[in-house]
Amino acid sequence: MSGSDGGRLADSGASRGGDGSDRGVRSGADRDDRRVGEDVHASDDDVATGPELIVVGGGMAGLVAARRAALDGLRVTLLDAGDVTGGMLRAGRLGDTVIDIGAEAFATRGGAVERLLDELGLADDVVEPRRLGSWAHADGDAYRLPLAGLLGVPADPSSPEVLDALGADGARAAAADATLDAAVGLDATSLAELVRARMGDAVVARLVTPVARGVYSLDADVLDHRALAPGLGAALAETGTLAAAVQTVRAAAPPGAAIRGVRGGMHRVVRALDAELARLGVDVRTDARVDDIVATDDGWRVRLADGAELQAPRLLLTVPELAARVLDGTDDGDATAASRGAIADGDDAPSSPSAGAGVPLEEVDAIPPRRRDSTVPAEVVALLVRAPQLDAAPRGTGVLVGEPAGDVRAKALTHVSAKWPWLAASLPAGVHVLRLSYGPDEGSCVPRTRGLDVDELRALAVADASTLLGVELAADDVLALDRHEWRIPEPAARIGRGARLDELRAAATATPGLDIAGTWIDGTGLASVVPAAEHAARRLASTQSD
Repeated sequence: MSGSDGGRLADSGASRGGDGSDRGVRSGADRDDRRVGEDVHASDDDVATGPELIVVGGGMAGLVAARRAALDGLRVTLLDAGDVTGGMLRAGRLGDTVIDIGAEAFATRGGAVERLLDELGLADDVVEPRRLGSWAHADGDAYRLPLAGLLGVPADPSSPEVLDALGADGARAAAADATLDAAVGLDATSLAELVRARMGDAVVARLVTPVARGVYSLDADVLDHRALAPGLGAALAETGTLAAAVQTVRAAAPPGAAIRGVRGGMHRVVRALDAELARLGVDVRTDARVDDIVATDDGWRVRLADGAELQAPRLLLTVPELAARVLDGTDDGDATAASRGAIADGDDAPSSPSAGAGVPLEEVDAIPPRRRDSTVPAEVVALLVRAPQLDAAPRGTGVLVGEPAGDVRAKALTHVSAKWPWLAASLPAGVHVLRLSYGPDEGSCVPRTRGLDVDELRALAVADASTLLGVELAADDVLALDRHEWRIPEPAARIGRGARLDELRAAATATPGLDIAGTWIDGTGLASVVPAAEHAARRLASTQSD
Protein backbone atom coordinates (compact mmCIF):
# COMPACT_ATOMS: atom_id res chain seq x y z
CA MET A 1 0.00 0.00 0.00
CA SER A 2 2.86 2.31 0.65
CA GLY A 3 5.84 3.19 -1.46
CA SER A 4 8.27 1.41 0.53
CA ASP A 5 4.45 1.89 2.07
CA GLY A 6 -3.38 16.27 9.83
CA GLY A 7 -3.91 17.58 13.04
CA ARG A 8 -7.44 16.28 12.76
CA LEU A 9 -8.03 12.73 11.58
CA ALA A 10 -9.22 12.96 7.99
CA ASP A 11 -11.96 10.76 6.53
CA SER A 12 -11.30 7.21 7.62
CA GLY A 13 -13.82 5.85 5.20
CA ALA A 14 -15.26 8.64 3.09
CA SER A 15 -18.85 9.55 2.62
CA ARG A 16 -21.68 7.41 1.36
CA GLY A 17 -23.14 7.95 -2.03
CA GLY A 18 -26.26 10.02 -1.62
CA ASP A 19 -28.56 12.27 -3.55
CA GLY A 20 -27.74 11.92 -7.20
CA SER A 21 -29.37 15.27 -7.89
CA ASP A 22 -26.66 17.00 -5.86
CA ARG A 23 -24.01 17.22 -8.51
CA GLY A 24 -21.33 19.12 -6.65
CA VAL A 25 -17.94 17.92 -7.87
CA ARG A 26 -14.81 18.15 -5.80
CA SER A 27 -11.46 16.62 -6.58
CA GLY A 28 -9.51 14.94 -3.82
CA ALA A 29 -7.18 17.93 -3.82
CA ASP A 30 -10.01 20.35 -3.17
CA ARG A 31 -12.12 18.53 -0.59
CA ASP A 32 -11.22 21.05 2.12
CA ASP A 33 -11.64 24.04 -0.18
CA ARG A 34 -15.11 23.44 -1.66
CA ARG A 35 -18.47 22.88 -0.08
CA VAL A 36 -20.43 19.73 -0.81
CA GLY A 37 -22.98 20.70 -3.42
CA GLU A 38 -20.83 23.34 -5.12
CA ASP A 39 -21.38 22.86 -8.86
CA VAL A 40 -18.13 23.10 -10.82
CA HIS A 41 -19.24 21.09 -13.84
CA ALA A 42 -21.94 21.35 -16.42
CA SER A 43 -25.44 21.92 -15.09
CA ASP A 44 -28.58 20.30 -16.47
CA ASP A 45 -29.22 23.47 -18.46
CA ASP A 46 -25.90 22.97 -20.23
CA VAL A 47 -26.85 19.50 -21.45
CA ALA A 48 -29.13 19.99 -24.43
CA THR A 49 -29.81 16.32 -25.01
CA GLY A 50 -29.20 13.08 -23.21
CA PRO A 51 -25.79 11.45 -22.94
CA GLU A 52 -24.31 9.27 -25.64
CA LEU A 53 -22.09 7.56 -23.06
CA ILE A 54 -22.57 6.95 -19.35
CA VAL A 55 -19.37 6.29 -17.39
CA VAL A 56 -19.89 4.70 -13.98
CA GLY A 57 -17.00 5.39 -11.61
CA GLY A 58 -15.06 8.62 -11.18
CA GLY A 59 -11.62 7.29 -10.36
CA MET A 60 -8.77 7.65 -12.82
CA ALA A 61 -10.17 5.08 -15.25
CA GLY A 62 -13.53 6.84 -15.38
CA LEU A 63 -12.06 10.34 -15.60
CA VAL A 64 -9.61 9.39 -18.36
CA ALA A 65 -12.26 7.50 -20.33
CA ALA A 66 -14.78 10.33 -20.02
CA ARG A 67 -12.18 12.81 -21.27
CA ARG A 68 -11.20 10.68 -24.25
CA ALA A 69 -14.81 10.02 -25.25
CA ALA A 70 -15.64 13.72 -25.00
CA LEU A 71 -12.60 14.60 -27.12
CA ASP A 72 -13.88 12.07 -29.66
CA GLY A 73 -17.18 13.95 -29.83
CA LEU A 74 -19.51 12.09 -27.47
CA ARG A 75 -21.81 13.69 -24.93
CA VAL A 76 -20.74 12.08 -21.67
CA THR A 77 -22.24 11.74 -18.21
CA LEU A 78 -19.98 10.42 -15.44
CA LEU A 79 -21.46 9.04 -12.21
CA ASP A 80 -19.56 8.50 -8.97
CA ALA A 81 -20.94 7.18 -5.68
CA GLY A 82 -18.46 9.13 -3.55
CA ASP A 83 -18.24 12.77 -2.65
CA VAL A 84 -15.10 13.44 -4.70
CA THR A 85 -13.64 12.23 -7.96
CA GLY A 86 -10.18 10.77 -8.32
CA GLY A 87 -10.31 7.37 -6.66
CA MET A 88 -6.89 6.57 -5.25
CA LEU A 89 -5.45 9.91 -6.31
CA ARG A 90 -6.50 11.86 -3.27
CA ALA A 91 -5.06 14.68 -1.19
CA GLY A 92 -4.51 14.60 2.54
CA ARG A 93 -3.66 17.47 4.86
CA LEU A 94 -1.02 17.73 7.52
CA GLY A 95 -1.74 21.19 8.90
CA ASP A 96 -0.98 23.54 6.00
CA THR A 97 0.91 20.86 4.08
CA VAL A 98 -1.03 19.07 1.34
CA ILE A 99 0.19 15.57 0.52
CA ASP A 100 -0.93 12.50 -1.38
CA ILE A 101 -2.85 10.18 0.93
CA GLY A 102 -3.33 7.82 -2.00
CA ALA A 103 -1.05 7.02 -4.94
CA GLU A 104 1.99 9.26 -5.01
CA ALA A 105 3.71 8.29 -8.27
CA PHE A 106 3.29 6.51 -11.59
CA ALA A 107 5.28 3.97 -13.56
CA THR A 108 6.81 5.37 -16.73
CA ARG A 109 6.45 2.21 -18.83
CA GLY A 110 4.57 2.69 -22.07
CA GLY A 111 4.57 6.49 -21.85
CA ALA A 112 0.77 6.80 -21.67
CA VAL A 113 0.69 8.59 -18.32
CA GLU A 114 3.24 11.19 -19.34
CA ARG A 115 1.40 11.81 -22.60
CA LEU A 116 -1.75 12.45 -20.57
CA LEU A 117 0.10 14.79 -18.23
CA ASP A 118 1.49 16.68 -21.22
CA GLU A 119 -2.01 17.09 -22.65
CA LEU A 120 -3.23 18.34 -19.27
CA GLY A 121 -0.48 20.96 -19.09
CA LEU A 122 1.47 19.23 -16.33
CA ALA A 123 4.52 18.12 -18.31
CA ASP A 124 6.79 20.74 -16.74
CA ASP A 125 5.84 19.49 -13.28
CA VAL A 126 6.80 15.85 -13.83
CA VAL A 127 9.62 15.04 -11.40
CA GLU A 128 11.78 12.10 -10.44
CA PRO A 129 12.28 10.84 -6.88
CA ARG A 130 15.62 10.91 -5.14
CA ARG A 131 17.50 7.68 -5.73
CA LEU A 132 18.24 6.77 -2.15
CA GLY A 133 17.21 3.13 -2.35
CA SER A 134 14.73 1.27 -0.19
CA TRP A 135 15.13 -0.90 2.89
CA ALA A 136 13.33 -3.86 4.36
CA HIS A 137 12.72 -4.98 7.93
CA ALA A 138 12.19 -8.51 9.17
CA ASP A 139 12.72 -10.31 12.47
CA GLY A 140 14.01 -7.15 14.15
CA ASP A 141 16.62 -6.55 11.46
CA ALA A 142 16.84 -3.70 8.92
CA TYR A 143 18.67 -4.18 5.62
CA ARG A 144 18.93 -2.59 2.19
CA LEU A 145 16.91 -4.12 -0.62
CA PRO A 146 19.17 -5.12 -3.53
CA LEU A 147 18.98 -2.55 -6.30
CA ALA A 148 19.10 -5.13 -9.09
CA GLY A 149 16.05 -7.34 -8.80
CA LEU A 150 12.54 -8.08 -9.95
CA LEU A 151 9.62 -8.45 -7.53
CA GLY A 152 12.27 -8.82 -4.82
CA VAL A 153 14.06 -11.66 -6.65
CA PRO A 154 17.78 -10.77 -6.83
CA ALA A 155 19.51 -10.64 -10.17
CA ASP A 156 22.86 -11.37 -8.48
CA PRO A 157 22.56 -13.71 -5.46
CA SER A 158 26.29 -13.31 -4.79
CA SER A 159 26.12 -9.53 -4.27
CA PRO A 160 27.11 -8.04 -0.88
CA GLU A 161 23.58 -6.60 -0.55
CA VAL A 162 22.04 -10.06 -0.83
CA LEU A 163 24.51 -11.44 1.71
CA ASP A 164 23.66 -8.61 4.11
CA ALA A 165 19.91 -9.14 3.62
CA LEU A 166 19.89 -12.94 3.87
CA GLY A 167 22.89 -13.89 5.97
CA ALA A 168 25.41 -16.54 4.97
CA ASP A 169 23.01 -19.48 4.96
CA GLY A 170 20.31 -17.63 3.05
CA ALA A 171 22.81 -16.32 0.50
CA ARG A 172 24.18 -19.83 -0.09
CA ALA A 173 20.66 -21.12 -0.70
CA ALA A 174 20.03 -18.29 -3.15
CA ALA A 175 23.29 -18.98 -4.99
CA ALA A 176 22.28 -22.63 -5.38
CA ASP A 177 19.96 -21.41 -8.15
CA ALA A 178 22.97 -21.66 -10.47
CA THR A 179 23.40 -25.38 -9.75
CA LEU A 180 19.81 -26.47 -10.37
CA ASP A 181 18.34 -27.91 -13.53
CA ALA A 182 16.46 -25.32 -15.55
CA ALA A 183 13.26 -27.31 -15.16
CA VAL A 184 13.17 -26.78 -11.38
CA GLY A 185 10.34 -24.38 -10.59
CA LEU A 186 9.01 -24.14 -14.14
CA ASP A 187 5.74 -25.73 -13.10
CA ALA A 188 5.26 -23.30 -10.20
CA THR A 189 2.22 -21.09 -10.26
CA SER A 190 2.79 -18.76 -7.33
CA LEU A 191 5.68 -16.33 -7.11
CA ALA A 192 6.65 -17.76 -3.71
CA GLU A 193 6.64 -21.34 -5.02
CA LEU A 194 8.92 -20.42 -7.92
CA VAL A 195 11.41 -18.48 -5.80
CA ARG A 196 11.39 -21.00 -2.96
CA ALA A 197 12.19 -23.81 -5.39
CA ARG A 198 15.11 -21.94 -6.93
CA MET A 199 16.52 -19.73 -4.16
CA GLY A 200 15.11 -20.87 -0.83
CA ASP A 201 12.90 -19.67 1.99
CA ALA A 202 15.03 -16.69 3.05
CA VAL A 203 14.66 -14.96 -0.33
CA VAL A 204 10.89 -15.39 -0.11
CA ALA A 205 10.59 -14.17 3.48
CA ARG A 206 13.09 -11.29 3.43
CA LEU A 207 13.08 -10.03 -0.16
CA VAL A 208 9.96 -11.15 -2.03
CA THR A 209 7.39 -10.92 0.77
CA PRO A 210 8.10 -7.24 1.54
CA VAL A 211 7.59 -6.32 -2.11
CA ALA A 212 4.50 -8.49 -2.55
CA ARG A 213 2.81 -7.06 0.53
CA GLY A 214 3.94 -3.51 -0.07
CA VAL A 215 3.02 -3.36 -3.74
CA TYR A 216 0.14 -5.81 -4.12
CA SER A 217 -1.12 -6.05 -0.52
CA LEU A 218 -1.03 -9.85 -0.76
CA ASP A 219 1.44 -12.60 0.12
CA ALA A 220 3.61 -14.02 -2.62
CA ASP A 221 2.01 -17.45 -2.09
CA VAL A 222 -1.21 -16.22 -3.74
CA LEU A 223 0.36 -14.13 -6.50
CA ASP A 224 0.74 -15.66 -9.96
CA HIS A 225 4.23 -14.92 -11.29
CA ARG A 226 2.97 -15.50 -14.84
CA ALA A 227 0.69 -12.49 -14.48
CA LEU A 228 3.18 -10.31 -12.61
CA ALA A 229 6.15 -10.98 -14.89
CA PRO A 230 4.90 -12.75 -18.02
CA GLY A 231 8.34 -13.32 -19.51
CA LEU A 232 10.02 -14.68 -16.40
CA GLY A 233 9.16 -18.36 -16.92
CA ALA A 234 10.27 -18.32 -20.55
CA ALA A 235 13.50 -16.56 -19.60
CA LEU A 236 14.15 -19.19 -16.91
CA ALA A 237 13.71 -21.99 -19.45
CA GLU A 238 16.06 -20.21 -21.87
CA THR A 239 18.81 -19.06 -19.48
CA GLY A 240 18.69 -21.92 -17.00
CA THR A 241 18.68 -19.89 -13.77
CA LEU A 242 16.20 -17.60 -12.07
CA ALA A 243 18.86 -14.94 -11.50
CA ALA A 244 19.69 -14.84 -15.22
CA ALA A 245 15.98 -14.79 -16.04
CA VAL A 246 15.57 -11.71 -13.82
CA GLN A 247 18.48 -10.06 -15.62
CA THR A 248 16.88 -10.84 -18.99
CA VAL A 249 13.52 -9.37 -18.02
CA ARG A 250 15.16 -6.28 -16.52
CA ALA A 251 17.28 -5.76 -19.64
CA ALA A 252 14.16 -5.76 -21.79
CA ALA A 253 12.68 -2.86 -19.79
CA PRO A 254 13.03 0.61 -21.34
CA PRO A 255 15.84 2.82 -19.97
CA GLY A 256 15.19 5.74 -17.64
CA ALA A 257 13.50 6.22 -14.30
CA ALA A 258 10.96 3.52 -13.49
CA ILE A 259 8.69 5.94 -11.65
CA ARG A 260 7.99 9.64 -11.62
CA GLY A 261 5.64 11.96 -9.81
CA VAL A 262 4.08 15.40 -10.11
CA ARG A 263 5.41 18.42 -8.28
CA GLY A 264 2.83 19.30 -5.66
CA GLY A 265 1.39 15.78 -5.59
CA MET A 266 -0.41 13.35 -7.86
CA HIS A 267 -3.77 14.67 -6.66
CA ARG A 268 -3.14 17.64 -8.97
CA VAL A 269 -3.84 15.29 -11.90
CA VAL A 270 -7.41 14.88 -10.66
CA ARG A 271 -7.88 18.62 -10.41
CA ALA A 272 -6.57 19.01 -13.98
CA LEU A 273 -8.91 16.29 -15.25
CA ASP A 274 -11.86 17.87 -13.43
CA ALA A 275 -11.11 21.17 -15.15
CA GLU A 276 -10.71 19.47 -18.52
CA LEU A 277 -14.03 17.65 -18.18
CA ALA A 278 -15.74 20.90 -17.28
CA ARG A 279 -14.23 22.54 -20.36
CA LEU A 280 -15.44 19.66 -22.53
CA GLY A 281 -18.96 19.86 -21.10
CA VAL A 282 -18.92 16.44 -19.43
CA ASP A 283 -21.78 16.08 -16.95
CA VAL A 284 -20.03 14.87 -13.77
CA ARG A 285 -22.22 13.81 -10.87
CA THR A 286 -20.84 12.90 -7.47
CA ASP A 287 -22.90 11.36 -4.65
CA ALA A 288 -24.62 9.46 -7.45
CA ARG A 289 -24.88 5.84 -6.39
CA VAL A 290 -26.07 3.45 -9.10
CA ASP A 291 -28.80 1.08 -7.97
CA ASP A 292 -29.61 -0.74 -11.20
CA ILE A 293 -28.55 -1.06 -14.83
CA VAL A 294 -30.85 -2.51 -17.48
CA ALA A 295 -30.18 -3.22 -21.15
CA THR A 296 -32.85 -1.70 -23.40
CA ASP A 297 -33.57 -1.59 -27.13
CA ASP A 298 -31.90 1.84 -27.18
CA GLY A 299 -28.86 0.90 -25.13
CA TRP A 300 -28.70 1.17 -21.34
CA ARG A 301 -30.92 2.56 -18.60
CA VAL A 302 -29.17 3.47 -15.34
CA ARG A 303 -31.21 4.05 -12.19
CA LEU A 304 -29.69 5.98 -9.30
CA ALA A 305 -30.34 5.57 -5.58
CA ASP A 306 -32.44 8.74 -5.54
CA GLY A 307 -34.75 7.30 -8.22
CA ALA A 308 -33.39 9.33 -11.11
CA GLU A 309 -32.88 7.47 -14.41
CA LEU A 310 -30.49 8.04 -17.30
CA GLN A 311 -30.52 6.49 -20.76
CA ALA A 312 -27.61 6.18 -23.19
CA PRO A 313 -26.60 3.97 -26.12
CA ARG A 314 -23.16 3.33 -24.60
CA LEU A 315 -22.02 2.35 -21.11
CA LEU A 316 -18.55 2.12 -19.56
CA LEU A 317 -18.26 0.43 -16.17
CA THR A 318 -15.23 0.90 -13.92
CA VAL A 319 -16.91 -0.64 -10.86
CA PRO A 320 -16.29 -4.42 -10.63
CA GLU A 321 -19.49 -5.39 -8.84
CA LEU A 322 -21.66 -3.55 -11.33
CA ALA A 323 -19.70 -4.98 -14.25
CA ALA A 324 -20.20 -8.52 -12.95
CA ARG A 325 -23.87 -7.90 -12.28
CA VAL A 326 -24.48 -6.55 -15.77
CA LEU A 327 -22.41 -9.18 -17.57
CA ASP A 328 -23.37 -12.37 -15.78
CA GLY A 329 -25.76 -11.50 -12.98
CA THR A 330 -23.30 -12.00 -10.11
CA ASP A 331 -21.68 -9.71 -7.56
CA ASP A 332 -17.90 -9.65 -7.87
CA GLY A 333 -17.10 -7.61 -4.80
CA ASP A 334 -18.80 -4.74 -3.06
CA ALA A 335 -19.62 -1.89 -5.44
CA THR A 336 -18.57 0.77 -3.02
CA ALA A 337 -15.60 -1.04 -1.56
CA ALA A 338 -14.21 -2.55 -4.71
CA SER A 339 -14.44 0.55 -6.84
CA ARG A 340 -11.94 2.70 -5.03
CA GLY A 341 -8.96 2.28 -7.28
CA ALA A 342 -5.64 0.71 -6.55
CA ILE A 343 -2.80 2.27 -4.66
CA ALA A 344 -0.32 -0.45 -5.03
CA ASP A 345 2.74 0.91 -3.40
CA GLY A 346 3.28 4.62 -3.27
CA ASP A 347 5.40 4.20 -6.39
CA ASP A 348 2.50 3.42 -8.66
CA ALA A 349 -0.82 3.83 -8.44
CA PRO A 350 -0.90 1.65 -6.77
CA SER A 351 -3.01 2.65 -7.78
CA SER A 352 -3.88 2.16 -8.36
CA PRO A 353 -6.91 2.07 -7.86
CA SER A 354 -11.74 3.68 -9.20
CA ALA A 355 -14.78 5.55 -8.19
CA GLY A 356 -14.46 7.48 -5.04
CA ALA A 357 -13.02 7.51 -1.61
CA GLY A 358 -13.37 4.33 0.39
CA VAL A 359 -16.11 2.22 1.84
CA PRO A 360 -18.07 3.79 4.70
CA LEU A 361 -16.82 2.27 7.93
CA GLU A 362 -20.28 1.45 9.19
CA GLU A 363 -20.95 -0.63 6.06
CA VAL A 364 -17.89 -2.89 6.03
CA ASP A 365 -19.15 -5.42 8.58
CA ALA A 366 -22.32 -5.85 6.52
CA ILE A 367 -20.40 -7.00 3.44
CA PRO A 368 -20.82 -10.77 3.00
CA PRO A 369 -17.50 -12.65 3.37
CA ARG A 370 -17.46 -13.81 -0.27
CA ARG A 371 -17.73 -10.23 -1.46
CA ARG A 372 -15.14 -8.99 1.04
CA ASP A 373 -12.62 -11.38 -0.49
CA SER A 374 -12.49 -9.37 -3.73
CA THR A 375 -11.00 -6.38 -1.95
CA VAL A 376 -7.97 -5.86 0.25
CA PRO A 377 -8.35 -3.47 3.20
CA ALA A 378 -5.60 -1.02 4.09
CA GLU A 379 -5.20 2.24 5.95
CA VAL A 380 -2.64 4.93 5.20
CA VAL A 381 -1.45 7.01 8.15
CA ALA A 382 0.52 10.17 7.38
CA LEU A 383 2.62 12.02 9.94
CA LEU A 384 4.23 15.45 9.93
CA VAL A 385 7.08 15.18 12.40
CA ARG A 386 9.75 17.48 13.77
CA ALA A 387 12.73 15.14 13.68
CA PRO A 388 16.13 16.54 12.60
CA GLN A 389 17.53 13.04 13.11
CA LEU A 390 15.76 12.10 9.88
CA ASP A 391 17.58 14.72 7.80
CA ALA A 392 20.10 12.09 6.68
CA ALA A 393 17.33 9.76 5.43
CA PRO A 394 18.62 6.78 7.45
CA ARG A 395 16.41 4.30 5.59
CA GLY A 396 16.46 5.84 2.13
CA THR A 397 13.03 6.46 0.67
CA GLY A 398 11.31 3.94 2.92
CA VAL A 399 11.00 0.49 4.41
CA LEU A 400 9.01 -2.60 3.42
CA VAL A 401 8.22 -5.18 6.07
CA GLY A 402 9.11 -8.83 5.54
CA GLU A 403 8.49 -12.02 7.51
CA PRO A 404 8.51 -12.32 10.43
CA ALA A 405 7.43 -8.76 11.09
CA GLY A 406 8.15 -8.95 14.81
CA ASP A 407 6.68 -6.11 16.84
CA VAL A 408 6.06 -3.90 13.79
CA ARG A 409 2.39 -3.61 12.86
CA ALA A 410 2.79 -1.56 9.69
CA LYS A 411 3.47 -3.31 6.39
CA ALA A 412 5.38 -0.41 4.86
CA LEU A 413 6.71 3.08 5.52
CA THR A 414 7.57 5.80 3.03
CA HIS A 415 9.85 8.69 3.99
CA VAL A 416 7.95 10.99 1.66
CA SER A 417 9.98 14.16 2.17
CA ALA A 418 13.21 12.22 1.56
CA LYS A 419 11.76 10.77 -1.61
CA TRP A 420 10.43 13.96 -3.19
CA PRO A 421 12.71 17.04 -3.21
CA TRP A 422 9.80 19.41 -3.96
CA LEU A 423 8.11 18.40 -0.71
CA ALA A 424 11.30 18.66 1.35
CA ALA A 425 11.87 22.18 0.01
CA SER A 426 8.42 23.24 1.21
CA LEU A 427 8.98 22.16 4.81
CA PRO A 428 10.78 23.92 7.67
CA ALA A 429 14.23 22.65 8.61
CA GLY A 430 14.11 19.38 10.49
CA VAL A 431 10.46 18.65 9.60
CA HIS A 432 9.57 15.51 7.67
CA VAL A 433 6.56 13.69 6.20
CA LEU A 434 6.16 9.95 6.80
CA ARG A 435 3.48 7.58 5.53
CA LEU A 436 2.76 4.20 7.05
CA SER A 437 0.46 1.57 5.62
CA TYR A 438 -1.51 -0.94 7.69
CA GLY A 439 -3.21 -4.08 6.42
CA PRO A 440 -5.56 -6.52 8.17
CA ASP A 441 -4.76 -9.12 10.76
CA GLU A 442 -4.96 -12.69 9.48
CA GLY A 443 -8.56 -13.66 8.85
CA SER A 444 -9.83 -10.09 9.22
CA CYS A 445 -11.48 -7.94 6.56
CA VAL A 446 -10.56 -4.58 8.11
CA PRO A 447 -7.19 -2.86 8.71
CA ARG A 448 -5.66 -3.57 12.09
CA THR A 449 -5.84 0.16 12.82
CA ARG A 450 -9.65 0.15 12.63
CA GLY A 451 -11.13 1.45 15.85
CA LEU A 452 -8.01 3.22 17.11
CA ASP A 453 -8.62 6.80 18.25
CA VAL A 454 -6.19 9.54 17.32
CA ASP A 455 -3.99 9.12 20.40
CA GLU A 456 -3.78 5.35 19.98
CA LEU A 457 -3.06 5.66 16.28
CA ARG A 458 -0.37 8.28 16.88
CA ALA A 459 1.31 6.08 19.48
CA LEU A 460 1.27 3.04 17.17
CA ALA A 461 2.56 4.96 14.15
CA VAL A 462 5.35 6.60 16.15
CA ALA A 463 6.44 3.25 17.61
CA ASP A 464 6.48 1.61 14.17
CA ALA A 465 8.28 4.54 12.56
CA SER A 466 10.92 4.54 15.29
CA THR A 467 11.60 0.84 14.75
CA LEU A 468 11.59 0.97 10.96
CA LEU A 469 13.72 4.11 10.69
CA GLY A 470 16.12 3.20 13.47
CA VAL A 471 15.62 6.50 15.32
CA GLU A 472 13.81 7.50 18.48
CA LEU A 473 10.62 9.42 17.82
CA ALA A 474 8.11 10.58 20.45
CA ALA A 475 4.41 11.35 20.25
CA ASP A 476 5.25 15.00 20.93
CA ASP A 477 7.30 15.07 17.72
CA VAL A 478 4.11 14.66 15.68
CA LEU A 479 2.92 18.05 14.45
CA ALA A 480 -0.03 16.71 12.44
CA LEU A 481 -1.61 13.41 11.47
CA ASP A 482 -3.96 12.32 8.70
CA ARG A 483 -5.44 8.92 7.91
CA HIS A 484 -7.50 7.34 5.19
CA GLU A 485 -8.87 3.83 4.85
CA TRP A 486 -8.99 2.16 1.47
CA ARG A 487 -10.46 -1.05 0.15
CA ILE A 488 -8.30 -2.04 -2.79
CA PRO A 489 -9.63 -4.23 -5.61
CA GLU A 490 -8.04 -7.65 -5.57
CA PRO A 491 -5.15 -7.58 -8.05
CA ALA A 492 -5.50 -9.45 -11.31
CA ALA A 493 -2.31 -11.32 -10.43
CA ARG A 494 -3.99 -13.23 -7.59
CA ILE A 495 -4.00 -16.92 -8.47
CA GLY A 496 -7.29 -17.86 -10.13
CA ARG A 497 -8.36 -14.27 -10.63
CA GLY A 498 -7.14 -14.10 -14.22
CA ALA A 499 -9.64 -16.67 -15.50
CA ARG A 500 -12.51 -14.77 -13.93
CA LEU A 501 -11.34 -11.52 -15.48
CA ASP A 502 -10.97 -13.17 -18.88
CA GLU A 503 -14.62 -14.24 -18.62
CA LEU A 504 -15.69 -10.67 -17.92
CA ARG A 505 -13.54 -9.26 -20.75
CA ALA A 506 -15.01 -11.72 -23.23
CA ALA A 507 -18.54 -10.96 -22.10
CA ALA A 508 -17.96 -7.22 -22.36
CA THR A 509 -16.48 -7.53 -25.84
CA ALA A 510 -19.50 -9.52 -26.96
CA THR A 511 -22.00 -7.00 -25.54
CA PRO A 512 -22.86 -4.14 -27.91
CA GLY A 513 -22.37 -0.64 -26.49
CA LEU A 514 -20.59 -1.83 -23.34
CA ASP A 515 -17.02 -1.85 -22.09
CA ILE A 516 -15.20 -2.19 -18.79
CA ALA A 517 -12.07 -0.53 -17.41
CA GLY A 518 -10.17 0.10 -14.20
CA THR A 519 -7.38 -1.28 -12.10
CA TRP A 520 -9.46 -4.33 -11.13
CA ILE A 521 -9.55 -5.50 -14.77
CA ASP A 522 -6.56 -3.78 -16.41
CA GLY A 523 -3.87 -4.14 -13.74
CA THR A 524 -2.26 -2.18 -10.94
CA GLY A 525 -1.09 1.36 -11.51
CA LEU A 526 -1.75 4.26 -13.82
CA ALA A 527 0.58 2.86 -16.48
CA SER A 528 -1.96 0.06 -16.93
CA VAL A 529 -5.15 1.97 -16.18
CA VAL A 530 -4.69 5.06 -18.38
CA PRO A 531 -4.07 3.40 -21.78
CA ALA A 532 -6.74 0.76 -21.14
CA ALA A 533 -9.34 3.39 -20.23
CA GLU A 534 -8.50 5.43 -23.32
CA HIS A 535 -8.77 2.32 -25.49
CA ALA A 536 -12.17 1.45 -24.02
CA ALA A 537 -13.44 4.98 -24.64
CA ARG A 538 -12.21 4.97 -28.22
CA ARG A 539 -13.83 1.60 -28.87
CA LEU A 540 -17.17 2.86 -27.58
CA ALA A 541 -16.86 6.13 -29.48
CA SER A 542 -16.29 4.20 -32.71
CA THR A 543 -19.51 2.22 -32.32
CA GLN A 544 -22.62 3.48 -34.05
CA SER A 545 -25.73 4.26 -32.01
CA ASP A 546 -29.23 3.94 -33.38
